[in-house]
Amino acid sequence: IAQKQTGLFAVSYHPLGGTPSRQTLRALLDTIRPMEQVEVRLGADGTMYVINCTAAEAEKVLAATEDGARTRFEHSVACIGASVCQQGVRDSQSVLQRAVQAVREANIPDGALPKVCISGCTSSCSGHQAAAIGFQGTVKAVPGGKPAPAFAIFLGGSDALGHAHFGDPIGTVYEEQLPALLVELGQAAAAAGQNWQTWSAADPDAVNSIIAKYV
Repeated sequence: IAQKQTGLFAVSYHPLGGTPSRQTLRALLDTIRPMEQVEVRLGADGTMYVINCTAAEAEKVLAATEDGARTRFEHSVACIGASVCQQGVRDSQSVLQRAVQAVREANIPDGALPKVCISGCTSSCSGHQAAAIGFQGTVKAVPGGKPAPAFAIFLGGSDALGHAHFGDPIGTVYEEQLPALLVELGQAAAAAGQNWQTWSAADPDAVNSIIAKYV
């Protein structure tokens, strides 16, 4: 990203789920250590910005952070989840990783899915209510069995400045089916030749009919 200062650039790095590996952090540190003006800034959504790079330095930083998000969907936000958080109900990090893998394997084009936000419980650490698609960890009854891990779905939220609003809760999907739901939504938008924002606004009935199969 070109900065306002002539000849300086910033590199945006979004590790999947906002959780970079120690290997990547070490590689990044070793890369930027000799760079005199370079600084690192952290965003609230798990994105890291390496600023004040020359063009040559930016190329090196890009190489050190090539494991980051590649699409709008891969910039999705997940709280740290129940594997770490004592209040968490669901492991939101694991769910996001599985969803990203499923979307990659299905070859969903960039833009067909929005950035989603996944919270492991009602604490809303990912801001799921204000996401285009948001998920909140919960449980769902299984017919004739015990409750199973699940996520409540919020649809149509926004955190855009001047247009912020909560999405509507529209049902609950079993955790194991969440990646498949996202894949089907992305495939439908791609088949229509539109990005998520355009397709979901133009054909909300199609969106709701797909979600209805899972909730």
